Amino acid sequence: MQTVQQSFIREDANEEYDYIIVGAGSAGCVLASRLSEDSSNKVLILEAGGEETDNKFVKQPAMQGLLRNSKEDWSFKTVPQKNSCWGCENKQSLWPRGRMLGGSSNINGMQYVRGNKGDFDLWEKMGATGWSYKDILPYFKKSEDNRNEEYRKSGYHGIGGPWTISSTAFTPLAGITLDAAKELGYRVGDINGEEQLGFHSLQANVKDGERWSVSDAFLRPAMSRPNLHVLINAHVTKVTFNGKRATGVEFVHGARKKRVRAAREVILSAGSIQSPQLLMLSGVGPKEHLQQLNITSVADLPVGKHLQDHQGIIGFPEYWIEKPYSVTLDGLTSWISDLKYKLFGKGPIASPLFEINGIVKTKAADPKLGLPDIEIIFAPFGIGLGQEQAVYDFVGFDRKFIKDYNYREYLNRHMVSFVPLLLHPKSIGEIRLQTKDSFDYPLIDPNYYDDERDVKSIVEGIKVCAQLAETKAFKAIGAKMRKQTVPGCAKHTHMSDEYLECVARTMTTTIYHPTGTCKMGASNDPTAVTDPQLRVRGLQGLRVVDASVMPETVSANTQASTVMIAEKAADMIKAAKL
Repeated sequence: MQTVQQSFIREDANEEYDYIIVGAGSAGCVLASRLSEDSSNKVLILEAGGEETDNKFVKQPAMQGLLRNSKEDWSFKTVPQKNSCWGCENKQSLWPRGRMLGGSSNINGMQYVRGNKGDFDLWEKMGATGWSYKDILPYFKKSEDNRNEEYRKSGYHGIGGPWTISSTAFTPLAGITLDAAKELGYRVGDINGEEQLGFHSLQANVKDGERWSVSDAFLRPAMSRPNLHVLINAHVTKVTFNGKRATGVEFVHGARKKRVRAAREVILSAGSIQSPQLLMLSGVGPKEHLQQLNITSVADLPVGKHLQDHQGIIGFPEYWIEKPYSVTLDGLTSWISDLKYKLFGKGPIASPLFEINGIVKTKAADPKLGLPDIEIIFAPFGIGLGQEQAVYDFVGFDRKFIKDYNYREYLNRHMVSFVPLLLHPKSIGEIRLQTKDSFDYPLIDPNYYDDERDVKSIVEGIKVCAQLAETKAFKAIGAKMRKQTVPGCAKHTHMSDEYLECVARTMTTTIYHPTGTCKMGASNDPTAVTDPQLRVRGLQGLRVVDASVMPETVSANTQASTVMIAEKAADMIKAAKL
């Protein structure tokens, strides 16, 4: 088990630094670490939240759900959706975001999935020069310390990097699911290596039974450096400019408004929601929208306009099993599990609980894109473990829906569930300001399932999940589908395409991967906010480094790619200094 490192949190900031980083999340922590390696660089990182060590559940992988709606979660919600989220409270999707050192890397599912080679080659074709797969692979490897002996030999993984990646599956169901995938003809092996299509045992940023977030791996080991200052509970309100040059930021800290100057660059790493929000509050964004709020325009750019998110269904389909292999509430909270964890860092508490990732290309995949359209995540438990409040907190379903769907019958019963998610949505959303007050949350509209092609893909993804559960491997443990009708879908024949479409539109959930709102691209791309160096177009001294710069979302969970982006950005920023 890891010990908490000494804190080097500053009580206040100096008047000026070379680099000011806004946001200590998955990208910001990497940047702070890498830029401060040069002792001549004076670096300040500002985080709106507190320390991740304040909540004991942060370090316990299985307890990720208990972080929802805590003070460590921004607890965003989308605007009501027209074509989706019919079973959610007010038809709104819950969008948790980490509010502490380490950001969302301290509340997420810890899954390490890089993406498809074609994702990054597509980025380059779209105008993101220097971001092809061959260009970015070294940066994936640079950060990684992969503990899987087989994967370490492949040449595709890093050894000795700061970020520990390990195999975390612990129930017999992981092997059963991989056997089921083989039975259906899918490749079983590393999906972060030479090939991506197929299934593998989940890789996660877990070290010795504890979450190993970006703050653990990158920020805390660097915090003793005298040239790196870390300020928490510092809410940045705007970027300041002198003409077209960013000169620093204004922020609120200790109930006081403050200002700090940047001699070289301001770097926004506040994530796909708050980086565009901060740009717009600072006068960088769609001019007409800013004028409506009486914000003076500094640069007319399509900030917030290319929002993509992986939407899916958490916990459909689900299956009862006869063998006592799955995680139950009593098993997770038993004294035996607690003792195993405290003494050895083992058992269910030491696992993110999800055990298998699968990447598939269904018949509904876009042939022009040439990329997989569905990821399947296998869970050895029923969603919520039979607790209605847990379902409400975790996925945001309406309380009446939760009662009508009878989640209570999951309590301490052995079952398994699948999470099919859409990898390349055609439906594009946007983020807009609600007011000019930085403390007011922005308007988030992911526009889920506006494009019918998205629904067709997710329906095919559900079918793949059902096919897995119908294999001999699952039949051998007595797997039987939970056939209770999803509320609102009774008029359709069970498991027909129409029924599955209704399920998808009713049980819609984010898979927590918003991207694209500060899209990078070529100088002649009218949809781009940043250039391939991640500099905000038309301005000096201002970059965006986080998932918001992705030109097209990746065929994977986004944390690994976000760390890669920050690793590459750090080298670009260092090179610009020379």
